[in-house]
Amino acid sequence: MKIEKDNLTPKQKKNVYLIILLLGIIICAFFFYKNYDNENREKLLSENFEFTYCRIIGSNTYKSKTNFLEYNVDGIKYETRPLSSRIFNIGEFYSIKYSKSNPEISEVDYTKPIILNKNDFDFTNGIVTKTFEKESLSVLSFSYNYQNENYEREIILEKIGELKKGKQIEILVNKKNPEISYLTEQIKAE
Repeated sequence: MKIEKDNLTPKQKKNVYLIILLLGIIICAFFFYKNYDNENREKLLSENFEFTYCRIIGSNTYKSKTNFLEYNVDGIKYETRPLSSRIFNIGEFYSIKYSKSNPEISEVDYTKPIILNKNDFDFTNGIVTKTFEKESLSVLSFSYNYQNENYEREIILEKIGELKKGKQIEILVNKKNPEISYLTEQIKAE
């Protein structure tokens, strides 16, 4: 196989090499910025932070799983769309940590659901159908019957603990939207 000689003049070759070098510099600068941005974000969330609650207002599963969240800080509404391992129901509330110096920087904790009004929920029993536990993620799946309808739910927990497939569990079910339910243990006593 014969490799053909290129038809570029020395000046054109120089320009091509400069363009390649410039593109390389731009790509490196982008990765440096993203790394710095992540480090800065982690620093802001670990040093000067506060907690509030967020509401799930939407979701997207195109190419990745994303929940659309809305939260208020000092009367100002913020929205964020973090990646998630699960899609949650519109109308659910979760604890969210935000930077006091830049409230747009936040991190939701899906292991800590928030119930604003306990009168909106009923107690019932469910059955554990599946557990999944890794170092960074623990997911509990359970099924339950509420008002003669069957439901299945996945929730994220800090640890699965003694919960095994087939075990009966006590759960809280939203009266208006029974697809929203939580392990009773997840909700802290107020």
